Formats: sequence, C-alpha cells, structure tokens
Amino acid sequence: MTELTFTTDDQQERTVLSVAGEIDMQTSVELRSQVDTLDVSHRTLVLDLSGVTFVDSSGLGSLLGVKKQQERAGGRLLLARVSPPVARIIEITRMDRVFDTVED
Repeated sequence: MTELTFTTDDQQERTVLSVAGEIDMQTSVELRSQVDTLDVSHRTLVLDLSGVTFVDSSGLGSLLGVKKQQERAGGRLLLARVSPPVARIIEITRMDRVFDTVED
C-alpha cells in the first residue's frame, strides 16, 4: 500500500491540491477527507495528479464523488497534469468524458 501525500496551494480563484501516491481502495478515503478539510465551496478545485502512479475503481469513485461534491457546492473540479498511467485508466474507463482536465 502506498500512502497518499498532499500539498495545497490557495490561489486567487482556485485551490490546487497536489496528490502523490496511489489512489486505491485503501487510500481513497484519505483523498475525500483531505478535500473535506478545504474551503472550496463556490471555487475551482484543481487536483494535480502528476504524482499519482495508480488509480483503481475505488479511486475513480472518489474522484467522481469529489466532482459531484464540488458541483453541489457551486464549485468546479479540474484534473491537472494527470500522469500517463492514470490518464490511461481514465481513458479506458471513459471517465475522460466526465472529468475536465487541464495541462497546468
């Protein structure tokens, strides 16, 4: 099991949460808990996934849950700098049609 690590950068109109490690059945709750500690209502939350090496179905479910939570709160979720292995999983599962991504 790989532990998740987080770094937060509050910018003018968005908060960037950088995530590193594996988002899987054992760590997906950590991601949701970390997002819950942030005041991102009515803001854009950018998840920088450049340090994420693996995502399983539980991880995808957590990402989807964060997206829905943001939308309910009047905010938005963007996935940024998605690592190649994670991008491949998102593409295979067709979640690329669900998530908005940015390069920076």
